[in-house]
Order: sequence, then structure tokens, then C-alpha cells
Amino acid sequence: MTDEKKDQNLSTVIYEAIKEKIIAGEYTPGTLLMERTLADEFQVSRTPVREALKRLSQEGWLLWEERRRAVVSEINESDVMELFTLREMIEPFAIKKIITEGQPQVLAGLLVPISNDMEKLAEQPTEFMEKDMEFHSTIIEQLHLTKLMPLWAKINDDMMRLDVQTIYPKREPKKIIAEHKKLINDFWNGDLEAAQKCSAEHRLQILKVYLKHKDKK
Repeated sequence: MTDEKKDQNLSTVIYEAIKEKIIAGEYTPGTLLMERTLADEFQVSRTPVREALKRLSQEGWLLWEERRRAVVSEINESDVMELFTLREMIEPFAIKKIITEGQPQVLAGLLVPISNDMEKLAEQPTEFMEKDMEFHSTIIEQLHLTKLMPLWAKINDDMMRLDVQTIYPKREPKKIIAEHKKLINDFWNGDLEAAQKCSAEHRLQILKVYLKHKDKK
């Protein structure tokens, strides 16, 4: 393996590790990340670290500063509203497509164990919200639209970050689980109107909690 290829592989590993810490809230908004410190932490040269930081900066996770350092960015209101706009475009379409043309009962069967796992993880914020987004991603995956999935993956990451930092535990896990179970039941019954209403209310409650949190700042 060439040195360039090795650095690329290391850069990807470092990129994923830093992004996971941002999503989980270990690196909170405003946290300063120094190239030298990270190189020491990962026991690598600065080159793969620099590439990872640049990639995270390009994707909006970090704000690149001078002197080879970056600051963890904050999800601002416009970012949040864009996220929910995209979800309002994608999720209702997915629900309609699955119920009218797909196999909603099969999807319901896939969602049940995820909901059960969420109940077990109610006291573990990061793991709980990971399962929450897995629940929603499972619905989107049933569209089998490969070109959509990279966009949804970005939405998933940003929602995870938003959820961990501002939603959980401000929304009780049992309420989130109850909403999910209601949606599962709507899929079992093939009830399009009820499923759309349940999904819309679920998104609205999340948005309300975020806006309430923002107003308190």
C-alpha cells in the first residue's frame, strides 16, 4: 500500500471517529480541535488528521480556523428548518409509496424489533437516538432508491446530532416509543391517512422541542 493510500485510509478512520464524537455530544459546539493534539491522540502524522478536518469542515461539522485548528460548529435554526423541510418531503412520500404500492405489513415486521430495542435503551441517550433514526431509515430504505440514500444518510447524521444535543431527554423516550408503535400499527393496518397523520405529528413534536430549547438560550 502506498503512503498516499495509507493516509487516505487513516483519514477516513479519523473522520468517522471525530464525526461520531460530534454526533454523540462528546465534542460540543465550540470545542477546539487542534491538528497536533489529534495527531498525538490517534498516533498518526498530521496529514491524515488535516484531511479529515478539512472534510468535516466542507460538510459543515467544523469551522476551519487559522493555525491548523478547527471549531465544532453548532446546528443553527436555518439548518434545522432545512432538515425538517427535507423530512417533510421524503417521509410522507415514502409512507404513501409503501402503503399503496409496497408491503406495509412486511415493513411493520421490520420496525417491531427496533421499537423493542428502543425500550431497552431508554436510559442511554446516544444508543436510543441511534435506534430512533434506524427506525426512520428502515422506512426510507423500503423505497429502494439508491440515489436517495446518501442524502438520507446526511439527514440521519444531522438529526442524530440535533436529537442528542437538544431533544433527548427533553422528550420522554416513552412518548417517542408510543408514537413509533402507533406508526407500526398504521402500517400493519395499511391505513395511509393515519400513518401520515402520525408521522407528521411526530416530526412536529420534535420541532417544537427544538424551538423551545432555542428560545431559552
